[in-house]
Amino acid sequence: MSKTLIGRENEYSMLKTKIEEAIKDNTPLSLYISGTPGTGKTATTKSVLKSFDESKKVKSVYINCVGTNKKAYIKKAILTELVATLPSKISLYDDELDNQFTKSKKTIIICFDEIDHLRSSRNSLLYEAFGWPTKFKGHVIVIGIANALDLTKRNLPNLQFEGHEPEVLTFQPYNTKQIEQILKNHVSTFGGNISVEEEKALLMCAKKAANQKGDIRNALNVISQAFQEQEEEENKDLIQQQPMGLSTPKKNSARAVNRIFNDIHASPLVRSTLPLHSSIFLATLIRLVGNTRTSSTTKLRLYSAYETVCKNLNYTPVIGDERNEAISILESMSVIRCSGQNSKTNITFIDEIAKARAKIADSNLVAAVDEMNL
Repeated sequence: MSKTLIGRENEYSMLKTKIEEAIKDNTPLSLYISGTPGTGKTATTKSVLKSFDESKKVKSVYINCVGTNKKAYIKKAILTELVATLPSKISLYDDELDNQFTKSKKTIIICFDEIDHLRSSRNSLLYEAFGWPTKFKGHVIVIGIANALDLTKRNLPNLQFEGHEPEVLTFQPYNTKQIEQILKNHVSTFGGNISVEEEKALLMCAKKAANQKGDIRNALNVISQAFQEQEEEENKDLIQQQPMGLSTPKKNSARAVNRIFNDIHASPLVRSTLPLHSSIFLATLIRLVGNTRTSSTTKLRLYSAYETVCKNLNYTPVIGDERNEAISILESMSVIRCSGQNSKTNITFIDEIAKARAKIADSNLVAAVDEMNL
C-alpha cells in the first residue's frame, strides 16, 4: 500500500471493497466522497484506481473538474481516455459515450474530482453522470469528490427519487497521531535519524494542524519550511564557526514550527477562517440559541449537542485540550463569552448571530446543522 495512505487505510479498504463487490456482482455503484480540504480524498481515490491498473476487467478515468462546467469539455475528456479518435462533431459525443459504455468488456470507473465545479442552474451534467451506473448496469461506476458534506442531497435532490443517489463516504480530518506518522514518514525519506528536537517539532506541528482543520497539506508545508529554515541557519553557523573549530548548535525547530503557524494564521485571510471544530461548535451554538429569546447556553449542553452534530456528520469530536482550544478560539475572536466554571459555565453570544454565521466558511456545514434536531 502506498505510503501516502498513512491514516487512510480504512477508507482505502472500504472504497476498494465497494468497487470490487460492484464489479463481481454486476451491480450499479455511484459514490460521493466528501471531506474538508487536505483529508486525503483525492490521494486515496487515485491510489485505489491505480490498484486496478493491471486488471483486465477495469478501465479507470480521472477527471479534474476545476475550471469548467461545460458538458462538452467533460465528455470530451472522458472519450479521450476511451477511444483512439474522437467523433468529428460535439453533437456525436453522447452517442459515442453510450456506445463505449454499452459495448465495453471492462468496467469503466469514472472519477470526477472537484465535482462541485460541475454545478449549474439545472445540474443536468451531474444528474446525467450519477445516472450512468444504473443506465449502463455493470459497465460504469461513477465517483464524485468534493469538500461539501451534503452536495448531492442539497444540490441534487432528485437523485434519491430517481434511484440514483450515490453512497456517501466521508473522510474525517486527520488526527494528531495520523499527522505525526505522516510527518515522520515524510522526514525519513530525506535520510538520517530524527533527532529528539525534531521529534518535538513534528509532534507540535501535528497537534496544531489537527486542532485547526486536520489538513495534512498544511502540516507538510509548515514542517518543510521549519526544517528548511533550521538547515539554512545551521549551515550559516557552520561556515561562521568553522575557523574556530566550534561545533554547530542545533536550532529549536519546535520554536520555528510555532512561529510559522503563528505567521500563517496572522494574515487577515486565514484569521477570518475558523478551524473545523471551532466552526462546528459555532454552528451548533447558532442552532441552539438562534431561534430562542436567550443568547446563551451551558457548556454542558453545547458539548452534548456538538457530539450529536459530529456523529451526524461523521466527524470524530475533539476532547480535552483540543476541545478547550476550539472554544477559546471563538472567545478570542470576540464571538462568545464564557462565564462560570466547569459544567456550569455559560456560553453567551457577544457577536450578532448573522455576523457569527458569516465567520463559518462552509455554508453547507451551517445548513446541515440548522436542519438537525438538537
